[in-house]
Amino acid sequence: MEEKKYCYKYPHPAVTTDCVVFGVDGRKLKILLIERGNEPYKGYWAFPGGFLNMDENATQGALRELEEETGLRLDHIKEFGTFTDVNRDPRERVISIAFYALVDKVVVNGGDDAAKAQWFAIDELPPLAFDHNMMLKKVQQKLKEDLMKRITPDFIHSLNNNEIFVFGSNLAGMHGGGAARIAVDKFGAIWGQGVGLQGQSYGIPTMHGGVVTIKPYVDEFIAFAKQHPEMTFLVTKIGCGIAGFRIDEIAPLFAAAVNVENIHLPQEFWDELI
Repeated sequence: MEEKKYCYKYPHPAVTTDCVVFGVDGRKLKILLIERGNEPYKGYWAFPGGFLNMDENATQGALRELEEETGLRLDHIKEFGTFTDVNRDPRERVISIAFYALVDKVVVNGGDDAAKAQWFAIDELPPLAFDHNMMLKKVQQKLKEDLMKRITPDFIHSLNNNEIFVFGSNLAGMHGGGAARIAVDKFGAIWGQGVGLQGQSYGIPTMHGGVVTIKPYVDEFIAFAKQHPEMTFLVTKIGCGIAGFRIDEIAPLFAAAVNVENIHLPQEFWDELI
């Protein structure tokens, strides 16, 4: 039997997807952009994206366009908004469904109709095409809301069975004051052990030098947390008490923790990172 065709009375808008991808790199987040190779806005930078195919849903279309234009292949991506301004695209009536992801920064290459693909620091973005400035503001707010669900409480008096108290220690494991004293009194920290998991606590040395000497221990902690998704790690303001460091010195060391969902950070660290 011949498939029945329908003719609708009303015109149909086109549908696109756009992908805002945040990349973890060193001390700050980066954003992935493509340089448009075609009109409109040829030569302008934009978020990877494109028109939805008839045989795919919006998530499938977003992941396909992201891979085609940048070479970045992801398994999942989060929807954060729909953009419907009548004049947002000069070609025709276009509605865009926007997605975002947090990833480790990797090498990208422009493909399909993207002349280039490149990571940019958030505070060093070029002029953006279409309504992507508005899209960026909305996704930054969404990212902040999501990350604020991972805030370490200011005062921790007890822990659930899967929670780990992360504190600033010293290499000798002399847990005499501050969060280290709480760790040894309440959460199983071991006197004489300065590094790593101890009962329901985890020590990161902060008293043996500058920020550069602390970073390898933070990196080791983040790797440990990735290997143990069954645990939730509550990071205190390590290094910002007795050790005498500032928030803006220590928080960037945790940039790679942004996309590790079982790591919680102090509010002040999140404010510095995002």
